[in-house]
Formats: sequence, C-alpha cells, structure tokens
Amino acid sequence: MENRSNAVAAAGANSDLQIREDWRLAREAHEELQVVGMPRTNLLLVGTAGAIRFVLEMLWLELHEPILTWRPGQRLELPSPGREATLVLHDVGELTCEDQHHVLRWLDQTAGRIRVVSTTAVPLWPRVKTGAFNDVLYYRLNTVCLPSS
Repeated sequence: MENRSNAVAAAGANSDLQIREDWRLAREAHEELQVVGMPRTNLLLVGTAGAIRFVLEMLWLELHEPILTWRPGQRLELPSPGREATLVLHDVGELTCEDQHHVLRWLDQTAGRIRVVSTTAVPLWPRVKTGAFNDVLYYRLNTVCLPSS
C-alpha cells in the first residue's frame, strides 16, 4: 500500500512540474506576442482542481490589473471592453448557450484588451462535438491550453 501511495505522490509531483513548465512556456509566449503587438493570450486550463489552483495563483501573483471572476450559479457580468483586465471563467463548460453567445459577442468588442482564463475539470471538445458548447467560443478561449492529469 505504501508503494502505491508513493507512486501516486510521485505522479502528482510530475503533474505539478509539468503544469509549472507549461505555465512558464505560456507566459513566455504571451510576452513575445505582446512585443509584436498581438492581442492578449487567452488561457484554457483543463485538469484537476489542484493544478488549476496552482496556475491561477501564479497568474494572480504576476498580474497588475483587475481580475474579475465568474463561477457557475452566478450571473454573468462582463467587464467593460475598453479597459485592460483579466476575466476568469471557472468551469466554463457550465456556461449556458445564451451566456456562451454573450461572451463571444463581448470578445469581439474587446479587441484583445482583456485576457480570458477559463477553467474546466472535463475536456470541452466532446461538448463541442455534441453541440453543447459553442465551437467558435471554444477556439477563442483555447489560445493556449494547459492540460494536467
């Protein structure tokens, strides 16, 4: 039993190391894109709650701008598209179809001034294939995907 616990702990540590490396690469890619004037990079975090929490904590430590959050069950309120901010959509797969279209229209107005960080514990692609999640929104949110196990 102890060997199994050690194996699980080692797998978790490897997962954390991979998430840290993925986060470092995503951050570097974002900085390079900003130098050439590209829009801000949206992030899709797919994985366990612990791995997602780690990346969000790193993000909050590094950002010097307003961060707004949405969680399932809350009314969706989007920031003004004219200012720089980061919007965190927790469990983005839980957005209603109406809210998905609302977010997509809003993204068109932001002109890259607002970064969207979306989290999900389950892959969204199967939901896209069944029509439960808007495919255009999926591709807009999935600029950089950080998967974890």
